[in-house]
Amino acid sequence: MFANQFISNEIFPLKKSDSVASAEVFMQDCMVKELPIVESGKILGMVNESILQNTEQTRVEDCMNLQIDTYTIHEFAHYFELWQRFELTKFDSLALINSEQQFKGIVAAKDILKHSYGKLALAQEGSFLIIEVSAIQYSLAEIARICESNDAKILHLMVEPKGNDNNALHVSIKLNKLYLNHVMASLDRFGYHVIHTNSPLDPNHSLDDRYNWLLKYLNT
Repeated sequence: MFANQFISNEIFPLKKSDSVASAEVFMQDCMVKELPIVESGKILGMVNESILQNTEQTRVEDCMNLQIDTYTIHEFAHYFELWQRFELTKFDSLALINSEQQFKGIVAAKDILKHSYGKLALAQEGSFLIIEVSAIQYSLAEIARICESNDAKILHLMVEPKGNDNNALHVSIKLNKLYLNHVMASLDRFGYHVIHTNSPLDPNHSLDDRYNWLLKYLNT
């Protein structure tokens, strides 16, 4: 997925002649805190909520920020690059440009979150589990092999440090199976500590085992 697939049909750039007051209202309506100022397809600058609230100027042209490098991103930037930029800058929106630096549209973080969920494997049928593993032990190839040996395919996987401990990881795995008791048993056998799952109780699996998974999660 690329940035230009998420261009908003509701959020538009400002014009030099726009008033500060109208720009503030438009930002509030669009639920973004920054917008570009565009003329003839060229981004001249940008304004954010803080600039508008603290200026004595009446037009956005007279208070715009000319440093737009962090606010612009290429229209074919990947979905991962978009989220990385949003995280680094803490912006609510980004302006897309092409290779000629021409303005192509605006992408809002809220729209990416809404649209991407339906397209990602997270929305597909199945269950997820979370395993705890040391960073040195982590192997995606081995985890995938264990899951697939139990007829389960990995649809989505997320790796994050356990709190402030960079030597331990929490690996969240979305699988295409509803009941994961066999997968969890195999992971446990290979030394992967399963701390949580949303897999429903398998009619053929004991309630005691389900209770044990919950205790593991609560004690982690």
